[in-house]
Amino acid sequence: MSQPATTETHAQKLDAFRETPIPRPILTTARLIIREYHPRDAPSMSLHGNSAAVAKYMYLTFPHPYTLEAGETWIAMNIGLPHPCHFAICEASSPDTAIGSIGLKLGSDTSSHTAELGFWIGEKFWGKGYVTEATAAFTEWAFETFEGKDGQRLRRVFSTVWSGNKGSIRCFEKCGYAPEGIMKDHVEKNGEVMDLHLYGLTKADWETRK
Repeated sequence: MSQPATTETHAQKLDAFRETPIPRPILTTARLIIREYHPRDAPSMSLHGNSAAVAKYMYLTFPHPYTLEAGETWIAMNIGLPHPCHFAICEASSPDTAIGSIGLKLGSDTSSHTAELGFWIGEKFWGKGYVTEATAAFTEWAFETFEGKDGQRLRRVFSTVWSGNKGSIRCFEKCGYAPEGIMKDHVEKNGEVMDLHLYGLTKADWETRK
């Protein structure tokens, strides 16, 4: 009985925002903008997220196939929030079209000053340096601008990367994230066992590096 109620709530929330303008960017880079989601992002999110190559190094919470309904559900969960943490990545030349996503999973309790950064981008846009460009700018935003619900500012951002995901490892290294350890054989997906690499960056180290 709970699932229909949730679906209805998501549909109502999407309808409430469907006729609103596309949100203004929270940040802009040379080639990209990062902004809050809009209901009209669902088709492009489904288009670019529905790739086995994109899903390969994502946790099982990332749906595959990535259906239109999956895109709508994710957007409904992340629009209209007072302190949004997840955002659409768009090319600056096409700001109304989401090509990926980037966001923060906030820590809690004694780790409330930390956040885990995650992202994905459509396979069509690989090899352009977009993810590194987005991650560098988003990391700056996370340290300089983001505030949690209690005004909490971040002092550490980190990410976990599976051993086969060489592109994301290079991205974090280019953005100044330091390798902090490896959890051997920690991840298994589709029969493949992989190590989990931890990359982290403190605000103090980021300020020294910038």
